[in-house]
Amino acid sequence: MRLIEPSTGVSLREAVSRMMDESMVRPDRGLPAMPVDVLETTEAIVVVAQIPGSAKEQIEIHHEKDILTLKAEIPSEVTPEQVSGGVQGGGGSPHLNTRYLLKERGHGNISRTFRLPFAVDAEKAQAEYHDGVLRLTLPKLESVKPRQIAIS
Repeated sequence: MRLIEPSTGVSLREAVSRMMDESMVRPDRGLPAMPVDVLETTEAIVVVAQIPGSAKEQIEIHHEKDILTLKAEIPSEVTPEQVSGGVQGGGGSPHLNTRYLLKERGHGNISRTFRLPFAVDAEKAQAEYHDGVLRLTLPKLESVKPRQIAIS
């Protein structure tokens, strides 16, 4: 790491950013958070979550009182060592000396927990999972749905 002189005309933000980029020590960012949209309709709360790479059997949805938790397992993929591991000698495999040049996609367990703003009817909840997107519809209890009140 080199020292950045204040007289170089570099802002503090640029200096810190450059210092972090040049550092040999980089924190392990792990898996990114599960991206989620939470919408409210007059009838339900709709949760849409991106969970790419998981099978529906690897996703869990828990609801207790006003807490909703989504959990998923992102499976690991074949590593370069697994690709080349079974090849001995001059087998001519193009994967024999494979290594990552860039690896940003992670694997492991991810989860998100939300406090719901009102009661839902969990018995009538519906969940669908297609192409890496989970769509969860949680109907509102009748007591919290908006109503028109007539004036007498």
